[in-house]
Amino acid sequence: MAGMTVCLRGWHVPLAQAESAALIPSVKLVPISPRLLYSEKEISVTQMDQVLACSSGIQCFLKDSISTTFSQANMESFLEKIKPMIETFQERGSIAVRSLRIAGKISNFSTKSMAGKIGSIAKDCGFTVNLNNPDYELGLVADASEDIIACGWLIGDFDDSIGTASRRATERPFFRPISLDPRLARLAVNLACGPVDNHAILDPMTGTGGFAMEAITMGRNCIALDLDEGMVKGAKENIKWSLSGQNTDSNYIVQVGDAGELKSHVQAKWHGNISGLVLDPPYGRNSHGSHSHFELIKRTINSAKQIMSKSGKMVLILPVVPGENDKQALSNTQLLHGEWDEFLEILDQCQVDLEGKWIEHVHSSLSRLILLASISPQD
Repeated sequence: MAGMTVCLRGWHVPLAQAESAALIPSVKLVPISPRLLYSEKEISVTQMDQVLACSSGIQCFLKDSISTTFSQANMESFLEKIKPMIETFQERGSIAVRSLRIAGKISNFSTKSMAGKIGSIAKDCGFTVNLNNPDYELGLVADASEDIIACGWLIGDFDDSIGTASRRATERPFFRPISLDPRLARLAVNLACGPVDNHAILDPMTGTGGFAMEAITMGRNCIALDLDEGMVKGAKENIKWSLSGQNTDSNYIVQVGDAGELKSHVQAKWHGNISGLVLDPPYGRNSHGSHSHFELIKRTINSAKQIMSKSGKMVLILPVVPGENDKQALSNTQLLHGEWDEFLEILDQCQVDLEGKWIEHVHSSLSRLILLASISPQD
């Protein structure tokens, strides 16, 4: 049966899977391979375009998609299923078949040959082939990790770039080496907030403005604060630079403020209308005031709970000691600052429920722990 296939980028597949679920909550996405998620229910092309415009981990969609496990015996059946998908397409015009290989090459399978056969079917259905500037595109994906072949109308493209490289920390006018990779910052915002809507993202320790830049460039409302006036000034400079003079639909404010006193700093109109909280707490010399790391996090969470929406989420990023692999680091979490069990007690005291936990390797002495949690407002 035809449905919708979501094709993920490969830079951090588990996080991309979680981001997909957050950005497309209206459908149940089932992995048919690590980087291919399938749903019998589709969303509109407009929704697909909106998701692609903000997502960090989703590469493209295959609409009305057909998928199968590769074997020589079932390739004819695969083509037979593709034919009615093309025949029933309401429009006609020029077409191109684009192909993507994931995790190497499937043995005894040629994407070029299969793309040619699909193109021949399209010609028989009244389309003309135009590889340079087609009216429509079909996407053919071959995932060697699970020997999965999928084909559907391509929404998006197979370009793996998401445009964040131009916003990496070293390119910004205001730079600090502690800054997050913009791919992770963007994904964290999406994980915390879900689909872009009229709610706001809260970034109470904005630093150089990494979270805020990604939120604002994708059109989200954003409230960013920092206790350091110099950081606020630098974050504003970075945001202005990231927009490059372009208008944004975002309603945003960047100001000096204490993360532990958010209710007094955030305008009343946003109270109850903040869907996501993102935290990458400072440490050492970058720490706020005299508060300990855990005390700072606890104060911030309890402060945020006074103004969050009822379904609010939090993404918290903490530095951890790398393991030999991500699974080891997850199962034996060693924070660089403080003890993991003590930190869990802090979350329990704040009545925060963990929903997800991931590791991103940075270098030989540092990994980042990404936590997703529900953060219900205080009664």
